[in-house]
Amino acid sequence: MAKLDFFSFGDKRKSHPLDDVKSVTEWYAATLREFVAGSHDQITKLLSQFNQDIDSPSVATLEAIIELDRLGHITHQQLCAQYLSSKLLPAIELQQRAQILSYGRQLVAAFQRFMSFDPEGEEAPQIRLLLPLVIGKMLFYLTENALWHYYRHASLDEVMWSNVNQLFRYAEEQAIDAVPLQLFPGEATTTIHDLYLAFLMTSLLNSGNLTSRQIHLAYQLALMLSNRMTLSRDLSGESSFIVNIQHAAPPSRAHNVPQLQGIRVWSTSELVDQINAWLAVYDGGSTPQALRERFSRGVDPGLLRFLVREWAVKPFRFERAERVPVASKQLEVGRLLSGVHRLVREYEEFLAQGDRQENTSVSVEEVAEIRIYGFLTGRRREKSVAQDEVVKVATGTELQLWDIENRSDSGLGVSLPAAGAEWLSLGALLATREAGQQAWSLSIVRRIKRDDKERMYLGLQLLSSRPVAAYTKAENGRNADPTLPVGMVWNQGEIALFASAMKGGVKCNTLLIPLFSYAHGKKLQMFAKNKGFLVVLGRVLEKGADWCQVEIELIRQL
Repeated sequence: MAKLDFFSFGDKRKSHPLDDVKSVTEWYAATLREFVAGSHDQITKLLSQFNQDIDSPSVATLEAIIELDRLGHITHQQLCAQYLSSKLLPAIELQQRAQILSYGRQLVAAFQRFMSFDPEGEEAPQIRLLLPLVIGKMLFYLTENALWHYYRHASLDEVMWSNVNQLFRYAEEQAIDAVPLQLFPGEATTTIHDLYLAFLMTSLLNSGNLTSRQIHLAYQLALMLSNRMTLSRDLSGESSFIVNIQHAAPPSRAHNVPQLQGIRVWSTSELVDQINAWLAVYDGGSTPQALRERFSRGVDPGLLRFLVREWAVKPFRFERAERVPVASKQLEVGRLLSGVHRLVREYEEFLAQGDRQENTSVSVEEVAEIRIYGFLTGRRREKSVAQDEVVKVATGTELQLWDIENRSDSGLGVSLPAAGAEWLSLGALLATREAGQQAWSLSIVRRIKRDDKERMYLGLQLLSSRPVAAYTKAENGRNADPTLPVGMVWNQGEIALFASAMKGGVKCNTLLIPLFSYAHGKKLQMFAKNKGFLVVLGRVLEKGADWCQVEIELIRQL
């Protein structure tokens, strides 16, 4: 992102769709008829052409851009919601993200052209009236750009922080940071002060532990509660966080620093009190009225408790497993439930073959071939290899090698090249083993950080060090749906992984199954290591995009 420049102006342009509100309304109506959903890209193109123009725009043009922003807002928000609510292929995801970010960047650049107006000019009074809304919209789209970095667990660069802090400082100097404004029709009234605070509060959550939807909801909550905080110049014992609006840096916990001119501090006491009040309602078995009205789904007690910890008035201290640095070791990794199941299964088959004597390990089919042909044909081996290749493609079991950075009692910290890792997400299930070992463990991605463009860093939690390959059938013994992908079926049943887990200091039996197969209280036939059991599914302990780990109760052996 280019650094904002508040000092660029020229002469009046020629005729343009952005000359006034009437012109842009007619242009948008014609564009919408011709391009429908593609009108979003057409707005971006129009603004890009406008931003390359060196002529000086008028107040009428500014009003036209504000109107264009209003006209395109619904389509833009629908595109953002589509991204957050659906799982897209990496190429489509990249394209959609580029669409959204380009739209916001062009609007910021367009509004920025009006920031250096001549204070003695004829149109200065009209621009001053619109200035709070202009800065508010710029902050809105700068925040949106930041959120899209956070969705990918990436950090903001110094240019972004310089732009945002400079923009708020300018609003303070113009004494318009507390002027009420409405960004879009039908939305709640806000201020530049509150928009800036919501931006700062969301930036404090960039630890890599939240999904894109959780980050989006956290920002909405921060915006909703921003009026419960106030930026102050006076650092005190009640201050929770601090930011220097003269520096290109994010906020941090308030600490003893010199009383510099650019520092702004704030307390989160009232905000945390409100979140705790909502949690009390949840604990009573209800949903808070305010959250039910504002959010149809997504906000839950787990997210609120996380926010209470991260936004606490004072740093929240908790026990953390000690991390021990590791050098020159690598981790072999397989992914997807189907791929993980295949790797665990292959290891078990390898152990079983080691227990047999090779000269007596002739199968019934091989004996039949010897009787017919007098020797073993290559057809069975070729058929087996071909089938393995089909399953390998379907399950994505191509192994990757990641560098181990540190280890703790609960898991590992690893790093890997960022290129080709678009599939990684929080809650992803992995088969892991240190290079040179044979047994596989189950791990889950708990934390993702992209501190630079070349590499990314993950926090992995160990789910089980001794998983067992299993499969399930219906309670009546009915086989798996024949339309399931080949990698999801084993021995005519749905793949599953049996694993013991510790919950609250108590050992329990669990089963990892496809998410679409879960229903609380559902009874299944489970088979593992040549034994069969009738089991009932209990509560979900962990859940990913396509799998879940559930407690099981053994009813009887089959």
